[in-house]
Amino acid sequence: METFALRPAIYFGDDALSALEALAGKRVLIVTDDFLAHKSGLLPRVTAHLKGALTEVFSKVTPDPSLRLVAEGVRALRDFSPDAVLAFGGGSPMDCAKAMRHFSDRPGLLFYAVPTTAGTGSEVTSFAVLTDTDAGVKYPLVDDALLPDAAILDASLLAGVPGPVTADTGMDVLTHASEAYVARKANAFTDALAERAFVLAWENLIKAHAAKGEHPAKEQMLLASCMAGIAFNGAGLGANHALAHSLGGRYHTPHGRLNAMLMPHVIRFNAEEPAAAKKYAALAKACGLAPNARALSSALGRLRQSLGMPGRLTDCGVERKTVLADLEAITAAALADVCMPGNPRSAAAAELAAIVREVL
Repeated sequence: METFALRPAIYFGDDALSALEALAGKRVLIVTDDFLAHKSGLLPRVTAHLKGALTEVFSKVTPDPSLRLVAEGVRALRDFSPDAVLAFGGGSPMDCAKAMRHFSDRPGLLFYAVPTTAGTGSEVTSFAVLTDTDAGVKYPLVDDALLPDAAILDASLLAGVPGPVTADTGMDVLTHASEAYVARKANAFTDALAERAFVLAWENLIKAHAAKGEHPAKEQMLLASCMAGIAFNGAGLGANHALAHSLGGRYHTPHGRLNAMLMPHVIRFNAEEPAAAKKYAALAKACGLAPNARALSSALGRLRQSLGMPGRLTDCGVERKTVLADLEAITAAALADVCMPGNPRSAAAAELAAIVREVL
């Protein structure tokens, strides 16, 4: 028997932020970062919909939230004792808020998510990625209890996102969709969402990257990110994310950048599995490419280049000799990653090491 569950409720389109009015009069802890809280000018647009609410802002979130940061956030949550947690930002505030709520042991605590980037899909997933800064390892936390109660998609919040961030997060969408599409637990429902998400992102990422201010392409990317999140939450991910978590935890390279680097190589590796090759061919055809995995892989490499993104770890300031010295630990962490079992093709340490060498 297969299963597919839908949660949270998703609010999108014009005036989506009005869904926050359900929190009127409540105690609301807003989890975000310093830029969004104090410099972006966006937070007042959120709080304007929290009529009569008593709010407190936890704005200490940094990229790749650490276990220490989450512990500090849990203390802040317990001290404030809110009725609801509102995550506002990109993947890092989302993941931090999920972990804070999870570890605070407060059953019944409402959780709303308002993304300000189009990439992680964290507003609709049961995943949160935390970093052990001492060990240099990223740990994906997976539990259905992490799912928000409501996801609010307001594309106008993306108007000021810088081009490089749009590129990083957009390539993350394509990775989520392509990995979910071929994952071992993929099914008819996740396939429909993954394919649509991939095509939407393929058609709109370049336009969103080039656009200044509000633009229809940014709204399409936000929808694609959400669809891809639902898809991988049901189907799983694979070697691409397992390696990105391992490398990102060690070298602190942006997650979407690593995914973009790895994706063409992982697709070629997975395409040795006939069922995965057939699905990659379907994705390529849906994007107007020659219907085969190699065409898809090559096109994604060209897309990365057109976005001005690096294709090698050494372009990101990581020394080749350092990676080679760490290679055994990198592959061990990837094999132990929670995403790895979803990969459509089994991989040995030596095969993962070969993929890492290809992005050196």
